[in-house]
Amino acid sequence: MQARRLAQIQRGERFEIQVDGKPVEAYPGETIATALLAAGIRRFHHDPISGSVNRLYCGMGVCLQCLTMVDGEFCQACRTMARPGMKVETCQS
Repeated sequence: MQARRLAQIQRGERFEIQVDGKPVEAYPGETIATALLAAGIRRFHHDPISGSVNRLYCGMGVCLQCLTMVDGEFCQACRTMARPGMKVETCQS
């Protein structure tokens, strides 16, 4: 997926994370939520009971709306730093 970021910002070396089996670029210091949003991914989690789709809401770890499965464990995307090679699953998988 092609990411959208401000061109004038200096970043470290780009790396990839896997999101729903597809490569997404990320940079050192970014959270998973930042990488997902830059890649145009807005849906983070699907509640199997209510059927609702959760999106980034508070962005600071209070609401749990950005839960994603990361390497087999639920994590808050807004509080979890992206690392090279991590596997992220959203409700889109």
